[in-house]
Amino acid sequence: MNEDINPELNSDPMAAIVPLKIKILYGIGLYGTQMFNGIQAAATAWFWLDIMKLDYGLYTFIMLVIYNIWNALNDPIFGWLSDITRSRWGRRIPWIRFFSPVWLVTTILLFFPYLSFEQFGLAIWFTVFIVLFDGCYTIVAGCYNSLMPELTTLTNERTKINIISQIFGMIGVGLSFIFPLLLKDNINGFFIFVIIGGITAMVVLFIPSFFLKERKINYKEMKKLGLIKALIESIKNKPFMAFIGWNFMIQFTTAIVVANIIFYASNVLMANDTESLILFLVLFGTILPGFIIYPKLSKAKGVKFSVMIGTILLATGLLLLFFSNSYIFSLISFLITGFGLGGALIFTNVMIGESTDFDELKTKQRREAMFFGTNALFTKPAIGLAHAVLSTTLLFMGYIQGGTPNIQPASAILGIKMIMGLFPSIALYISLIFIYFYPNLKETQEMKKQLALLHKNY
Repeated sequence: MNEDINPELNSDPMAAIVPLKIKILYGIGLYGTQMFNGIQAAATAWFWLDIMKLDYGLYTFIMLVIYNIWNALNDPIFGWLSDITRSRWGRRIPWIRFFSPVWLVTTILLFFPYLSFEQFGLAIWFTVFIVLFDGCYTIVAGCYNSLMPELTTLTNERTKINIISQIFGMIGVGLSFIFPLLLKDNINGFFIFVIIGGITAMVVLFIPSFFLKERKINYKEMKKLGLIKALIESIKNKPFMAFIGWNFMIQFTTAIVVANIIFYASNVLMANDTESLILFLVLFGTILPGFIIYPKLSKAKGVKFSVMIGTILLATGLLLLFFSNSYIFSLISFLITGFGLGGALIFTNVMIGESTDFDELKTKQRREAMFFGTNALFTKPAIGLAHAVLSTTLLFMGYIQGGTPNIQPASAILGIKMIMGLFPSIALYISLIFIYFYPNLKETQEMKKQLALLHKNY
């Protein structure tokens, strides 16, 4: 059954076909969130361990303890505050407009290379600005992502919006990955890139905020849920918690692979700038075919099936990287990895949107930001864990901070390969257990029918 031509769904005011110009306009903003986040993801470990030479133990403590505690506090709180916000601009737009400039400033200061502090001073600086950076990420990206499910309840339309968004997001991610690698020996050039990249990211977040309109259903007789009640209701959502288990592993994987990619390209492959660029082009180039194939697969077999296929391919590609001893073999592994990654990129926000739809049937409220915040509550610790695993592995495997590839011991090279391939592939294979419990196509279609009837009555 095609949900877009189902008359029951067409009677739903939120089951809208979104104009192409709105899809593109929304997608542009994802360049901004992904540019900010990509710089942090790709450069933090390298910058603070190799350039600033922050102590391994301090770095691990900050990322594993302080960063994760902060995430546990800020994500659901900011999501809940956004859901209960009432203004003439809507629930999301004010947060995006105000905190995007703050995000820019914190990004620049997070990667400020001209510090002359001792270890304690470096640790304080890093802690303050990684915490502020993450707070801005939670607010701006959380609110921006929450706009997508509010544009329409149609899964096919959400998938199309997310595909366009991911194309723009890939540009942001690609630039944020490539330039740190190309400028790893030119710290002044890297810092200039952080400034320019941050400014462009802030600008493209501002532009859509003046044109995107929130679509909403008013359930006037329902009291707004308090923070604790809202969090409990989110956790009781079975499709959402199945997604959470899968997404925790996805976030761990992307965080540890991205943070390690400079170490891997430089020390394992000993790739020059041209070879590094080819690796990125292969990885991101093979994501694009997935943007065509996975939506067709999803339409026929459902989101759950498509995500499982993508996850298996992603895990297999990364496992091959662990066994790779040549540049060509790594290229082939990146081909498989990129195609698998496409499935995760397309459907992550779609699954949060569907979880919100299931929740609406029960609570009679649209709580997108709370679900994005609760998602972050459970999955952002995976990012801190990934950085802790990376730094601990480098420490115990004898990696020499700031050392050239030719002086690294064989144990350090093995450690970098474990970080790149073995650890994330194990996590991804485990994630398949969780996604097994996500609703299938038939169950999701039945939910959409009930949701359309609910909206029709209000």
